[in-house]
Amino acid sequence: MRTVDSFTNVWWIAKSDFPKADNSKVLRPYCDSMLSLLRRGDFNAGKRPSGHDISEDGFLRDCGGSIAHNFFELDSMDAERKIRLPDPFNAFSLSNSASNDFFTRTCKERGIKKPHPARMQMGLAAFFIQYLTDRGDWILDPFAGSNTTGYAVARLGRRWIAIDAKEEYVDQSKIRFEDPALKTSTEQSYEYQQTTHAN
Repeated sequence: MRTVDSFTNVWWIAKSDFPKADNSKVLRPYCDSMLSLLRRGDFNAGKRPSGHDISEDGFLRDCGGSIAHNFFELDSMDAERKIRLPDPFNAFSLSNSASNDFFTRTCKERGIKKPHPARMQMGLAAFFIQYLTDRGDWILDPFAGSNTTGYAVARLGRRWIAIDAKEEYVDQSKIRFEDPALKTSTEQSYEYQQTTHAN
């Protein structure tokens, strides 16, 4: 039996006691019943068993989606249930590899025998970048590896600084910025600035 003991830390460092965070920037699509409620324009208002008194128009404002209950939303399995993921760029699977993305394919094509072995899921970086920052902000990744963070930051119209101790990983990370998806990303508004250093 093999157990996996790896994990990813996401550090949220703020200059004030009231850092910016906006979960309205990481909404998931409404469920079919909520979309139906918005179309109908009415619902069962009034007192709930919980004691809450729901106004007649309390749920009739379309906010563009709902706030997920948790970062990981684990619902009961139901074959008929429609899957509702947030922004596809910040959604991610729970597997620990991305074997067919641009970075991995290009490494194979160029004969790179040892691409960075612990590449972070793009969706993890993208979720927190959208949740905790605004366009134009700076994001630092002091242990960049293959620079998943820098790539996600560039696609989302922010700026980045990345640092890694291994020069080979710094060189490999440059592959990410050849990805055609970066050049065509509708979110990107800033020219990315590669500021990587090998210690």
